[in-house]
Amino acid sequence: MRHLPASMKVLAGFLFASYSRNKRLYILISYVFLALHILFLTSLYALDTNSGSFQIDLATFLNAGGAASSANAEIIFSGLGETVGSLQDFTSPQFGLTAGQIPLLIPLISAEMAKWISDLRARTDVLGYPISEATWQTDNDPYFSWEIEIEPPELLTGFSVSLDTQPDTTIDTTSAFYQFPEDSITSGKHTFYVLPFTTGGLAKEGSLLKFEFWVDVDMPLINQLSPYPGAFISDSYAPITCYLYDADAGLDKNLTTLSLNNRTVYFDYDAQNRLLKFQPESPLSEGNNTVLLKAQDLVGNYALGGWNFIVDTQGPSGSILLNNGEEFTHSAYVFLNIQTEDAVSGVKYIYISNDGIFDTEMNHPEPYSPVISNWLVAEPDRDGLKTVYVKFQDAAGNLSPVYKDELTLKLKTPDTRIISGPAVVTAESGAEFKYEASRPGCQFSYKLDNLDWSQWSAAAAASFTGLNEGNHYFYVKSAFDLNGDGKLTIDEEDATLAQWVWNIKTTGKIEELPRKTLFWRR
Repeated sequence: MRHLPASMKVLAGFLFASYSRNKRLYILISYVFLALHILFLTSLYALDTNSGSFQIDLATFLNAGGAASSANAEIIFSGLGETVGSLQDFTSPQFGLTAGQIPLLIPLISAEMAKWISDLRARTDVLGYPISEATWQTDNDPYFSWEIEIEPPELLTGFSVSLDTQPDTTIDTTSAFYQFPEDSITSGKHTFYVLPFTTGGLAKEGSLLKFEFWVDVDMPLINQLSPYPGAFISDSYAPITCYLYDADAGLDKNLTTLSLNNRTVYFDYDAQNRLLKFQPESPLSEGNNTVLLKAQDLVGNYALGGWNFIVDTQGPSGSILLNNGEEFTHSAYVFLNIQTEDAVSGVKYIYISNDGIFDTEMNHPEPYSPVISNWLVAEPDRDGLKTVYVKFQDAAGNLSPVYKDELTLKLKTPDTRIISGPAVVTAESGAEFKYEASRPGCQFSYKLDNLDWSQWSAAAAASFTGLNEGNHYFYVKSAFDLNGDGKLTIDEEDATLAQWVWNIKTTGKIEELPRKTLFWRR
């Protein structure tokens, strides 16, 4: 045992004597003096966990006949703030403390020594690396451990543990550690709680421990690639962009790399809009281009993205030939022989025009085909020179120059006209038509409204009954077997249909309008 220095006793006597004169100074220095006594604390253990009573053994000092010696004195107090049941009056010279001074010692001891558990820690596993609190890391099945402070430790019956919610009253483990199942925790910020319980099933107020840990096991997200994979583009300075985001630890821009055609390039990253962008300063390579992206977050998770796109800045080339290059035709329907090529993206559309202006024709592309049959030339009911113009478009959108070819139309196909039909407005639900062709020996085919065309027939009349109110449309065409093969083809037909329009009205006043006669168009 150590001996209490005489100077300490003198200091204590001075403090006691000055108590009435300066209470503040007394209290301040008394705490210093009492702290020195704590150095002689020999033990602290619980008497009753249900009431929170503790017993303290202190080294005491005896001074008999000028010789100092020591002994142990016991103090029983409540660590939960209850009224002290009894205090022994340890007075000088045995202990150097009065009963009035002992309560000053209790909060110092209970605040530091009367703990149930302490020192909650986390590791990757029982022998793994430590996990720092509130720091992004990649372990999602941590191992937690804590120290038992209460004496004897058998007074604790177990612990309730929980993740992100306050613990319940169910004991989850009787050991001073807890291991989460493998890969069981999702990415995000989490808090682990542990609460001890005594034999009476009570948890001490203030004994709850918690540990905040942040998990990131997810790779960065890459999508919305531009140019999109496999795209054909005609802009050789098109920016390369993508949506790039890491929800937890955040993107490590220093370790995120972008390469174009096996060459590392420098990019800009807009964190607010989560947009990675590379703007070429020199033209992109004509043809195939390959982009590779490795995106890494601040804890090492990474994602790989790769895609190709094709740059094509040159339009197709080609030619057109009408009716295999014939100089004359006897039908207003011709067929087009197409030759075209595009070395990079290929020909996708053909635009055809009879006047070479290409205005409304650009809204009606024809899928690419080497032969287009039965194209109707301009003014199909008039003889003369006929020209057809074409443009080609490749898959990247580039247009070719205009190509053209021409031939002379000398019509031999018949022309058709309607001789008679119903009044323009009539109450009759039936209709009769008569028609004729510009040359003898023709066949006729007709249709009403949206019905199908009739079979070819030499009959030059048609009739209908039971028609509904409203507008009606009658069409008729003629054809002549020019080559004598017994078959009628489109190039032997009248290219300009004859038509009749009328309205059936069965209610109200009907003003009969004169019947109209359609004359020859040639």
